[in-house]
Amino acid sequence: MNLVYLRLEILRIIRSPQFALFTIVVPVGMFLLFGGLFGDETGPGGLKASVTTMINMAAYGAMSGALFTGTRVATDRTDGWQRQLRLTPMRGPGYLAVKIASAMAMALPVVVIVYLTGALRGVQLDLAQWLLTAVALWLGALPFAVLGLLLGLFGKGDTVGAMTGALMLPLGVFGGLWMPLAFMPEWMSDVAHFTPTYWLGRLGTVALGPGGGLGPAVGVLAAWLVLPALVVLRRFRLDQGKVA
Repeated sequence: MNLVYLRLEILRIIRSPQFALFTIVVPVGMFLLFGGLFGDETGPGGLKASVTTMINMAAYGAMSGALFTGTRVATDRTDGWQRQLRLTPMRGPGYLAVKIASAMAMALPVVVIVYLTGALRGVQLDLAQWLLTAVALWLGALPFAVLGLLLGLFGKGDTVGAMTGALMLPLGVFGGLWMPLAFMPEWMSDVAHFTPTYWLGRLGTVALGPGGGLGPAVGVLAAWLVLPALVVLRRFRLDQGKVA
């Protein structure tokens, strides 16, 4: 992996105002809002709503940070940057690896920021729980990094941002991340089980003990990783063939 290019890619993402808005401001703001409204309530498994909301908003932020890589991929395609990279020693696998690594690099600090906000707002977990849930959410964001690549490879530089935002909204709402499912209509709980975001949030709560569910969460997220990855590889090869 080209570390110089990875550093450049991370700097490009950080400097985007859309990144700060959608991946940091929104999840932190939603946690402060819903955590304040439902924080004293107790949900399934005996978890306080403030804990569940913090984990869900951290999951939403990690998802958003990972998906955001698609905007850079689309810009690279539109501006001809992928063609220029073909003149360098970097090859296709290295390019994709940098994009995935940059997406994961953007997902981690969002989780940390939401968790810091939660700690300041009085959320109480022991050290092992803080670390395990944070790592679980970060690793669970990998399928969304691949989904971001998929959007970038099919979208254009001036439209992929809107496509990403249009995907983030239903994934957050119907995945049960914006509000605890215990306080939502029953039909939304049924829909949530078909979304990767629900299982990302579920992965975060597994470390806290209630209800188990590690196997299903890992299995569903693995499926959401493998299937889009196959499409990404196919699409990228077609793109490379067009500019050969």
